[in-house]
Amino acid sequence: MSPADATAIVVTHNSAGQIVANLHALRRAGVPVRLVDNASTDGTVALVRRYFPEVTVLASATNSGFASAVNRAAAGVDTDVVLLVNPDCVVAPGTVAELVRVLRSRDSVGIVGPRLIDAHGRVAISAHRFESLATVLASRFGGALVPVALRRLFGGRQRRAAYDACVRGARPVTVDWVSGACLAVRREVLEAVGGLDEGYFLYYEDEELCLQATRRGAGVLYVPTVTAVHTGGASSSDPTWIWPHLYRSMLRFFARHRAGTLRAVRGAVLLRALIGIGLAGVRMPLQPRAGTARLRAWTRVGRIAVNPIETRGEA
Repeated sequence: MSPADATAIVVTHNSAGQIVANLHALRRAGVPVRLVDNASTDGTVALVRRYFPEVTVLASATNSGFASAVNRAAAGVDTDVVLLVNPDCVVAPGTVAELVRVLRSRDSVGIVGPRLIDAHGRVAISAHRFESLATVLASRFGGALVPVALRRLFGGRQRRAAYDACVRGARPVTVDWVSGACLAVRREVLEAVGGLDEGYFLYYEDEELCLQATRRGAGVLYVPTVTAVHTGGASSSDPTWIWPHLYRSMLRFFARHRAGTLRAVRGAVLLRALIGIGLAGVRMPLQPRAGTARLRAWTRVGRIAVNPIETRGEA
């Protein structure tokens, strides 16, 4: 395989501020790009069509979610490798080539992901263990109140190993799942699992993909020898939109794969929402706009915690 054996899929939603750098990098890598736009209102589609005429653009009138958009684009891919890249992620040509090379040289591997760094060169934790009650409590609810060392201790030995691979690793290592901000997957693996699970509107579809691939004998490899720059914030930083999707997807993942601890996770999410509502009320006199947004976001999260979870799809 060469980079030409891969097709990049990019999903945008109001991503005009990030997409130019993303597509310039993919153009330099020499890979065809299929871009699905989920009802942007900021001119993303016009920008791409004007400056990147070689990109196949599939514009949607409605936002049907990330997984649905990826599956729509993947239906037209005929290369051996599919490269998923967020619009706020810049992937150097050497990184694309190495991810494809690793898939070519390791038949037992179905998914690979590079080391992710932010715009300042700081390493992002993008290789993980599959989530459990302990890891959710440590990562989602510890925040700045719990020291990093203590959160890592709660996460368990294997989660600490994944963390160390991200920060200090120098060679490829098998992990449970890698971030969908940038990953390469064999097309045959993506087809075997039925594409991304469209039951997740946003978040957790990458973890679900890696879980389903692993169950079919296709390993997941984290490759720290190459990097991609992930700045974040390509679609929205509005908590009233982001946080409900995050926690709904979390609960769906636990309902499908961690049913024994679902009730405890629901309770933790509800408690976190109640705390968030209280803190938002304290914040509102000083920062009315931010306080109101957080109040609405946590109220929606609280409702999600007590409502039934949709789990359609094969577990």
